[in-house]
Amino acid sequence: MPDEKPRLGPWLRYYAERESTSRRQRLTELALGAVATLGFLAVLVGVLWAFVRFPLPTLGGLVGVWATGYVVLTVKSRRAALRERQLRDSANDSQSH
Repeated sequence: MPDEKPRLGPWLRYYAERESTSRRQRLTELALGAVATLGFLAVLVGVLWAFVRFPLPTLGGLVGVWATGYVVLTVKSRRAALRERQLRDSANDSQSH
């Protein structure tokens, strides 16, 4: 299997397989990227400002957001592992019959 290409997600596959983009599409993507970057910077400055003004509540909120994301990540990974195990077991059962 070393000759096999790495699997790309659907979004990356779309960009890898498309022929070329027009100038309008490139400008639209660039504008969306710029807006996303500005939004990220605005949120970052807001969090830093809140941390300077109210350090403990801001830190508590950030820890809360992190903990929520961690719980969601672990639950999703456990569900994915369970689903994969079920699919593998069902494939093994169908092959044995």
